[in-house]
Amino acid sequence: MNKDIDDAISSIDENKTREIYIDPALKRSGWLNKYIKQEVNSVKSDFNAKEFVNFDGTVEKGVDRFIDYVLLDEDYTVLAIIEAKRFSKDEDKGRIQARTYSKDIEKQVNRKIPIFLTNGRVWRFIDEGGFERKVSNPFSQEDLRRRSDLYNKKRDPKDVKVNSRIVDRIKSHQIVIQLSEHFSQGHRKALVQMATGTGKTRVAMAIIDLLINANMVRNVLFIADRTALVDQARTSGFEEFFTEPIADLRRGFTTSSRLYVSTIQTLTRGEPKKLFERFTPAFFDLIVFDEAHRSIYDKNNLIANHFDAIKIGLTATPRESESRNTYDLFECEYGTPTVEYSYDEAVREGVLVPYSAEIIETKVLSEGIKGDKLANELKDQLRRQEEDPKYAEFMGSQFDNVFMDDVTNALVIREFMAQCYMSDEGKPCKTIFFCASQRHADHMKKVFGKLFPHLSGDVQVITSKMYRANDEVKRFKKESQPRIALSVGMLDTGIDVPEICNLVFVKPVFSHIRFWQMLGRGTRNFEACKNRDWLPEMNKKDFKIFDFTIGGHSNVKIHQIKASKEKDLQDNVITKIFKNRIKLLERTLDDEQKQLVSDKILKTIDSLDEDSFIVRERMPTIEKIKENSFELEKYVKDLMKDISPLMILCEGGNAHVVSFILQTEKLFDFVLDRNLEKIEEIRDYVEYRAHNILQKDSLTEIKDNKDKITKVLQADFWDDLTFEDVEFLVREMSPLMKYYEPNKKKVVQVDAPDLVLSRESYEMEVKEDTELKEFLDSNPLIRDIKNGLGITSFELKKLEGQLMALRPEMTIENIQKYRDTDFIVFLKEIIGLEQKHDPKKLIERKFDDFIISKGDYTSRQLEFLLLLRKVFADRKYVELPDFTKMPLADEHPLDYFQMSALKSIIEQCNEIKVCC
Repeated sequence: MNKDIDDAISSIDENKTREIYIDPALKRSGWLNKYIKQEVNSVKSDFNAKEFVNFDGTVEKGVDRFIDYVLLDEDYTVLAIIEAKRFSKDEDKGRIQARTYSKDIEKQVNRKIPIFLTNGRVWRFIDEGGFERKVSNPFSQEDLRRRSDLYNKKRDPKDVKVNSRIVDRIKSHQIVIQLSEHFSQGHRKALVQMATGTGKTRVAMAIIDLLINANMVRNVLFIADRTALVDQARTSGFEEFFTEPIADLRRGFTTSSRLYVSTIQTLTRGEPKKLFERFTPAFFDLIVFDEAHRSIYDKNNLIANHFDAIKIGLTATPRESESRNTYDLFECEYGTPTVEYSYDEAVREGVLVPYSAEIIETKVLSEGIKGDKLANELKDQLRRQEEDPKYAEFMGSQFDNVFMDDVTNALVIREFMAQCYMSDEGKPCKTIFFCASQRHADHMKKVFGKLFPHLSGDVQVITSKMYRANDEVKRFKKESQPRIALSVGMLDTGIDVPEICNLVFVKPVFSHIRFWQMLGRGTRNFEACKNRDWLPEMNKKDFKIFDFTIGGHSNVKIHQIKASKEKDLQDNVITKIFKNRIKLLERTLDDEQKQLVSDKILKTIDSLDEDSFIVRERMPTIEKIKENSFELEKYVKDLMKDISPLMILCEGGNAHVVSFILQTEKLFDFVLDRNLEKIEEIRDYVEYRAHNILQKDSLTEIKDNKDKITKVLQADFWDDLTFEDVEFLVREMSPLMKYYEPNKKKVVQVDAPDLVLSRESYEMEVKEDTELKEFLDSNPLIRDIKNGLGITSFELKKLEGQLMALRPEMTIENIQKYRDTDFIVFLKEIIGLEQKHDPKKLIERKFDDFIISKGDYTSRQLEFLLLLRKVFADRKYVELPDFTKMPLADEHPLDYFQMSALKSIIEQCNEIKVCC
């Protein structure tokens, strides 16, 4: 840092820091002056009597200690303290002092006091439990009061029972337990990776319920990037399992509820403050981010960083495809989510179904169309669309983009109808066609009607462009008609129709994440299906994928062979413009050019909201840059690293305007390089748009600027182009681009003959659980079962413990409760043996042989032994402490058995071969 700037920042002493930064921050958080006490003597004040001794200019050495700020509740009890440092110092330099002050108060009031550490730029919070983290701003009075109340009533989440009404699957139950243990250790972030259809929403609701009952959270926000997911969380989540009213922030700002839902887009809208900034930093105690990887709408994690809350990310993305940013955001090691339930694992356990795929290659979609090879009537079809057959050549990858072929569409439909899953009434089962565009979907609907008129009512286009599209989605979910949805984007994710048995891809999908989300539309199992007469033979064992390769692109092959990494999130247009300007500073510029570029950069920096916590943290860099405005080229690294990320806070305005600025400012580089070819490309871009807006000369603004528009259409404007000429385009032309209307792209209709070149069946390979397989292959007790030797009750209990070490959910109780199957049956299934007889009856018979038939018992004793037999057959194991628990304790066994007799019975039980 340059010495002058260093001195300027150092000159902001602690009093100025309080005045300029800390006091305004408290005011923004809603604090009234009467509840803020400064320079309070932590030794001589009586905090119970609420008598505060303030600094009066004298200090009793070795005794007096003064707290910078004490934040009080409405009854003047202490809620928190603030230790302030001057602007230039690290905020954590006051940690030891603050802890001392906090202890002084705690000795009097007998409760923990939270601490804020700040230098005006950065705020740190140390909660009552001693857990420390960076926060965006001080908390409000109400938030501190609520957090204090929660802390005083808090229970260990491990001790709170999971609500089995919300999660009824063994794995879901286990995931909630894992999360409760994770949060019990003090963690405040978690990433949950669960394949689509395995119950992410229910798991989210169960952990919300558990944390509320543990008094760890009260105000909860559920965020997603799509309306369908928010609706699902509201209706199938909160409304189903909670009795409190739900606040939907899409309908407006409110703080009157405890449970909230919103889209990311809703939260990041608003002027001058974005909606999320209207909430104080600690307003939410828990935030759940659905589809956590889709952070493009909040690339800089403004929402996550603004709120001090427990944060849970939900994602269906396979862990190998998840971005490093997602793992970092939820404080996970790269590639290791907090908890995971993969598609393969869910298929192995029967929770989801596998797919079988038909990869179909057609001549047109693979090889395209050559105009000069077409029949005469098709050449005429091209000529009528002003296309010369001699030169017309379309690649398969240009299907729908450049050309449309209804013969190909007919071939796709016939292939589908010949092989698709159908219900018993002869109609296709529920199906989604993933079409390339609205136009493509409309063509498919028309061709379906011609080929199969009896299915007209069963085929429906469902896209976001339709009027009341959500009504059609509801019909598709709940009614028999339509059976086939022709979709463009709208049904790719977020729709839950368990009865879907066919998925048809007639477009390339390049995103690995998106493909797996689309595939997830078909993975629901038979048990999830309510309308079983829509299924093939009233059952669902798998689902079919029809993958039509476009230009050689097979979705199934590409996304199964290798999990492609998602591209880094792209900068928004404003950020790109700003970065391009910074790069210009590295070029050799004359004084006028440098001044022009510097002014643009500084003007953008001046527009930043200094009240924003993300801007405030970078104030030293901003001040440094402003003080050195005449030599910005020395601060290119600072501008790129610290300032360009702030551009996400700038409103972009009209998309055509900012896009025009981005393209035309590239001319600055091309002018310096005298790159005439690139200048000509931008000239074409500018002239096309100038002609476009000139057609709207009835508008006053266009009429008033007609001379300027025609100026850029003159050849001499582009001769010896200068920086000032480029700036003229940006300054005078870009505001007019709000009137630009792109011409709709012309798509050539050519119904060339088509045929299937190849078909390839592709069965999903369910990966083995290698750990479990190795265990089953090597375990001696399993070997005894396989060899027919059987194992005793005691050995079965030992085997349960070994299985639990590998898979914690594999307890006898869990298997029998959640799988609704006897543990012995389950055990034999996973080792490939058949259990022909009811294991409980076999155990009861052996109990009779080993115990009841060998003794001379009274009727009362016999009655108890019959109860013990039932418990033993259910649990497979009993031990002496069980006699003190329900239901055995209710019978008071010591009233009619000696302790030695009970011990003998237990020993005999443990010798019974319960699995053979």
